Amino acid sequence: MDEGDTMAKRTKKGRRGGTHTIEISFSDERATSFGGMVLEHRLACRLGLWSSLDKRLPARAGRYSWLSIIQSAVAGLLTGSRGTFATEEVRQDEGLLEILDLDGAPEEATFWRCLDALGGMAESGLLGATQGEWTRRILQRFSRRSLLECDGFFPVFADGSLLEGSARREGTKHIPHKGRGLLWTTIFAGPLVAAQALAREGEGEEAVVRRLLPQVRREVLAPLKLDKKALLLADSLHGDEPTLRVVEDEEMAYIVGAGSLKETQRVLEERAAWEWHELGADRKRGGSDSAVCQCWIQCGSWPEKRLLVGRRVTREGEMFPTYYGVVTNLTPEALGAGDTVEFAQKVWRLYDAKGRMELSYKELLSDLGLHHPPCQEHRRNAGFYALATLAHTVGMAVKLFGQRADDERRAQRAQAKRHGVPQRIRVKPRRGMRLWRVRRRLFALPARVRRHARRLRLEFLGVSADIQAQFHGWYHAISFL
Repeated sequence: MDEGDTMAKRTKKGRRGGTHTIEISFSDERATSFGGMVLEHRLACRLGLWSSLDKRLPARAGRYSWLSIIQSAVAGLLTGSRGTFATEEVRQDEGLLEILDLDGAPEEATFWRCLDALGGMAESGLLGATQGEWTRRILQRFSRRSLLECDGFFPVFADGSLLEGSARREGTKHIPHKGRGLLWTTIFAGPLVAAQALAREGEGEEAVVRRLLPQVRREVLAPLKLDKKALLLADSLHGDEPTLRVVEDEEMAYIVGAGSLKETQRVLEERAAWEWHELGADRKRGGSDSAVCQCWIQCGSWPEKRLLVGRRVTREGEMFPTYYGVVTNLTPEALGAGDTVEFAQKVWRLYDAKGRMELSYKELLSDLGLHHPPCQEHRRNAGFYALATLAHTVGMAVKLFGQRADDERRAQRAQAKRHGVPQRIRVKPRRGMRLWRVRRRLFALPARVRRHARRLRLEFLGVSADIQAQFHGWYHAISFL
């Protein structure tokens, strides 16, 4: 038999001839599948997130304090648990409890009962104030220049999402053209959620945004001195008088869609040909012709007129153009625009950033499993989504600071390729990993856990050299915040 026949025989039999016997045993050695969660705990401690929360929480009778319940729920959601089972797997993982400095975690039934009181804390504003403080503490660690990279503005994005609902689930609404479900509204300050709320009975998305905006300005933007540089981006649902009035009263700049206003279509169609400034073919949007204009619009219920920036697109194969519009209180001076065309183009470019910010919902709804509310009672669901938002905030902070470390490492590699010539090389930042991938790549690292007095030792097992280098970079960046 030649060598080729031998190799074919081995391939046919499978690797090493297959496994015939499997032996299973259990060890009482303390270990965990989520040794990488030390990144989350280290960051929360370095930024004082747990201590700031503990100061706000009331005392609780029972085995677990409110802080322990919230910590274990945040860790459970970040490690892949869903709904009211967020604390159950943490409870069974002694190694993870050691990393989180927890004596234990509540079982699923206890956590479900606690959600009622946590919902009361959310409705009273206690958890909302904590959310704002956490977001502020994280954003403080970034340079002002990096926060104002959106043409000198700090983006604030307001939007709502329709969660799963049913006839038995309290607070389920029917929204035309969307369906039935619970309405969850969030306001993002940059990449982080600054405020959130489940809509109450008889409350729509616009009303929730109007309720949350002053809170965002007071607790996040003003302390960071970003209130004068904040730019609200929102879709056409918010492009009417009540919401725009609240934004103007808060002295915030805004670009809001005007597509839902009947007056928008009429005003743009009546513009004379000389008022439109041709931009040529817009292949990105499938248009053979595009143009922009600016004019004033005043609906019947408005006490004053507002600036409308229009866009006209004629798609290939179509005879009539399609009109789009946004209302804004920005001025050419604020954008450094020299003429009408440049101003209109900058306004639309800023508004297009709204689409990129909408991608943040993927990490909230998909990566943390928040499409499906876990309870029937509105109050319990309100408490759960307040905790889930805290979990998202911590996870995003780990990702943001870690991504900054990755960018620095890429810059060093680029420098090395230039034969060590000393020069400043700017590497364009990447969007970074989604939360599900951060969990899979860095949180889910098996490790032995040993503690001696106040010294915790983690020994990671079976980690590739590439992940080791990345983990060291992230941990180093977090440890020196």
